[in-house]
Amino acid sequence: MVSETDPRTGLLRTPDQVAKAASIAFARIFLGVMWMFELTVGHNWKIGGFGSDVHPGWIGANRGHIVREDVAEAIADGTYAWFATLYEAVLVPNAVAASWITIVAQFAIALAFIFGVLVRPAAVGAIIMDISIFMLGNSRIPPFFLALHLFVLATGAGRYYGMDGWLLSKVEHAKSGGAKALRWLIELPTFDVRFRGPAIAGSALLALFFFLGMPNIETTRIRNDALMLAAMLILVALGLYMSTIVSDKLGVIAATLRIFVGFMFLHEIWTRIVPGVNGLPGWAGGEALETFFVELADNHWGLFATIIETMFIPAAGFWALVFGIVQIAVGVMLILGFRTRLACWVGAGFLAALIILGATRYPPFLLGILIPVMALDGGRYISVDRIRLGDTYQGRFGLPIPQQLVIPLVILAAVNAVAAIGTVFATGLEPGAYVESMPAMTTAMVAIFSGLFAAVGFLQLKPGAAIAPDDARQLLDSSG
Repeated sequence: MVSETDPRTGLLRTPDQVAKAASIAFARIFLGVMWMFELTVGHNWKIGGFGSDVHPGWIGANRGHIVREDVAEAIADGTYAWFATLYEAVLVPNAVAASWITIVAQFAIALAFIFGVLVRPAAVGAIIMDISIFMLGNSRIPPFFLALHLFVLATGAGRYYGMDGWLLSKVEHAKSGGAKALRWLIELPTFDVRFRGPAIAGSALLALFFFLGMPNIETTRIRNDALMLAAMLILVALGLYMSTIVSDKLGVIAATLRIFVGFMFLHEIWTRIVPGVNGLPGWAGGEALETFFVELADNHWGLFATIIETMFIPAAGFWALVFGIVQIAVGVMLILGFRTRLACWVGAGFLAALIILGATRYPPFLLGILIPVMALDGGRYISVDRIRLGDTYQGRFGLPIPQQLVIPLVILAAVNAVAAIGTVFATGLEPGAYVESMPAMTTAMVAIFSGLFAAVGFLQLKPGAAIAPDDARQLLDSSG
């Protein structure tokens, strides 16, 4: 693509530039919102919200208890010895301080991603936090956060519709020491070509370490952590290697993210055998899925409960087969990059349906990553699609959100936000209770996604409204 940016203002001009920038912004803001959600009323809530008190084990009456408990459980489950030593030496004696530091750090990270300010430094800090959480034996949601943190780090996502882009436009050619320091912080040369070789080798060796050590791990929790870390490190090494031979860096990033999503679909279908609101249905069979549907119907809005009781519970065996086929097909197609856009559409529809049915823990994170894979055309590289089509491959960017749909999406977001808040005040909210608070959680997720889709649709209609510095525009303009 030929760049049509104004060299004086750095405004985005071409439709593809705008679509890519809006898609990157979607992922960044979604990540920030989910950080805030987790901090307040999500599964790992700490400060509470909407009338609930602070978490007693974090900063309440028993402050520091959660830190000590998590460390003790991780050590009992056989976490890696060096982390156990670090936890016992640093975290346990300073559990109260660690609780406060964790909360402040998570709040700052959430704001950094939402507003797009100092995104790369925030992502580095968040990745360090991700690794420490992994070592505590948590492998359910942390992989999604880690994948998104790597994505916003690699893309410098704050440069697109974020404060980082605006700040860089002010100091891009400034000579003062303060301006240079700010520019360095925002750009943070973590992907400097000089470090790429050692980073590829280090990632591959670490992946091998975690993979080969799995047979010696006794507990399922830590073994799953090792599997997940090995898989993600392999993808990091693959992405870094491909970036040395392909000029389209954004295409490589989207491709590795695509493979990650496919892996997570298959991980759930083969590893998770008990369906629940905190995961995908898996391959558990009709009886287990019927129990899952009953749980949804017992806790959802009346209308959705009726639908579940009428359509899903009586035919649980059929839906177990449908869900299994969809998850396997989407997972395999995404990993291979075969009919990628079709796989994205089917996967997005499947995840959206699960969210509406009340599964509001795992599916929203997976959908939030699948959307940028689709919008950035994650099938351009490392894919069967590219082999099939070769030089005739035509990239398609952005989300198909017509102008007429933007206002209805805004209205949908507002209605669901009001419904969620109204439900909380009418029935109360227990933070972290995805089952007991299902109506509020479901409407909140619908509000988040419809609001973000409306924002992306609006931005895609406004070429010339986003400022991006030179290197950010190069990422958008690069092509294979």
